[in-house]
Amino acid sequence: KWMTVLVVVMMAVPALAQFMGLPMAGGAAASGAGAAGISAGAIVGDDFNLYGGRASFAPMAGLTVFGDAGVIDPDGDADMGWALQGGGLFTLPLGLPVDLGLRGTFGLAGFDMEGGELSMWDITGGVLASKTIEQFTPYAFLGVHHVDMTVDIDGGGEASDDETDLAVAAGVSFALNEKLSFYAEIAHIDDPFFGGGARVNF
Repeated sequence: KWMTVLVVVMMAVPALAQFMGLPMAGGAAASGAGAAGISAGAIVGDDFNLYGGRASFAPMAGLTVFGDAGVIDPDGDADMGWALQGGGLFTLPLGLPVDLGLRGTFGLAGFDMEGGELSMWDITGGVLASKTIEQFTPYAFLGVHHVDMTVDIDGGGEASDDETDLAVAAGVSFALNEKLSFYAEIAHIDDPFFGGGARVNF
């Protein structure tokens, strides 16, 4: 039994980064009150791919809240799973040459795998910086990510683990026009991840 627990936990470790605040999908510039948008994209890693969408809304100038829903496609003997995430971005009114914002997320995810069922929750927080140069907005994020996971072992038993890592990301968004933009980014949270997608503003 304990050997089964060990194997399942070792298989779960590469899945720690299923949601972890990604993607950033844009810069830290303040949104006007009432601004809304939807985006869709993918995150690609060595051990899984994640596909999902995001809806965002600015209830007040400088504050944007968002919610994500996606599916996880792990490698190996695991079924496609689910991921949900919510968060917010508050742009600091500092008047600097670059935009700075405080960004935080909370997520839940899970999937079935050989030997058990994995469920996770995570929290990510940090600072997002960006600068818009005509149609391009390069951006970077520095923060901390913490994840807590539990594996329900087939046949009874449970194993749990948690991990805290430095979270860094960098990318660029390209505004085709006022309504449509595209983004590409790279992140490192225990492992490297690549993301890309598109956003439509309303």
